[in-house]
Amino acid sequence: MIKIFHCADIHLDSPFSLCSPREAEGRRTELRAAFTSAVMYAREAGADLFIISGDLFDSEYVTRDTQELLLREFRKSPEMRFFIAPGNHDPFTPGSFYAVSDFPENVHVFGPARECVHIDDLGADVYGFAYNSPELLKSPVAGWGALDPQRVNILVCHGDTSGANSSIGPVTKADIAASGFDYIALGHIHKGTGVQCENGVFYAYPGCLEGRGFDEQGVKGALYGTLEKDKAELKTVRFSRRRFESVIVDIGGVTEKTVALEKIRREIKPFTDDTALRIALIGEQSESFVILPEEIGRGREFPYYMEIIDKTHAAPDMGELEKSNTVKGVFYRIVGAKLAETEKDSEEYRVLSLAMKYGLAALEGRSVADYARAEDIK
Repeated sequence: MIKIFHCADIHLDSPFSLCSPREAEGRRTELRAAFTSAVMYAREAGADLFIISGDLFDSEYVTRDTQELLLREFRKSPEMRFFIAPGNHDPFTPGSFYAVSDFPENVHVFGPARECVHIDDLGADVYGFAYNSPELLKSPVAGWGALDPQRVNILVCHGDTSGANSSIGPVTKADIAASGFDYIALGHIHKGTGVQCENGVFYAYPGCLEGRGFDEQGVKGALYGTLEKDKAELKTVRFSRRRFESVIVDIGGVTEKTVALEKIRREIKPFTDDTALRIALIGEQSESFVILPEEIGRGREFPYYMEIIDKTHAAPDMGELEKSNTVKGVFYRIVGAKLAETEKDSEEYRVLSLAMKYGLAALEGRSVADYARAEDIK
């Protein structure tokens, strides 16, 4: 039985270009802390193998401090063997960190040529290779040939199971099923899959250690557990200090802003100050009001960051405004007439609804701030 720790897609020194410089540096610090926590966890759990399936860092941005941190962490755990298969964001190229660094003996970085490392005391063979450019058009799983059936055969690689036309190491289920490996430690997909099995071959994506945006939602971490012939028992361990989440709140029919705020607060109660939360408001409203994130609340019981995407739409009710000769009444009649003629599920209807909502709010002297995000009109 072999104890393994499997992580990938850490992206140390990621630029976090959408953040302010101060926030970006804070997020990079959190990424480094997540990695050091992962190494400590694996060491204290007695892991035999620490596997990194690519994209340990972003080569374009990796700093000397981060390189020194990596080497320092590797040296702290001499009893644990590290296996790294560089991916498309940290390829093994001449002059790269992987090519020029003096790694300790317990670290094996796979090069561009396919290779196998024998670990006799564990009865295991670890296979892998590195990307040497940002693209790989062939499957990293197929074509390894016959494996020793008496050994635990592990493949460490960066690859994409989402489509056969991928330029990032396309992997099919047929490739996995025919490979003969006992466990394939994959990287590239940032959402953890848990351990899966195809024709007796176990494989998994651990996901990334720390989410970097709303396209990487949920709690993030790595896989730890035991591996042996015909059995892979690995669990997900959380290492992310923060998480990105999204929620949909229906405020249709709500006519008072205070009531809408209370409903939003109830819906987001599961998310506290470890969460960056995107709130999508939906529903049909007869009264126009705009809700700003700071009005929802601040403090430890609320997300540390909130943004609102307003997808509500105005009810096409002519009412009293239909008879009014004010600018507001004229605006309401023109836009309302167009809404009445437009199919409700169409993109045009959604855009017109937003125009009605923000137009009425502005004409009533209400603050609309810089509130209509680009997502509202996509």
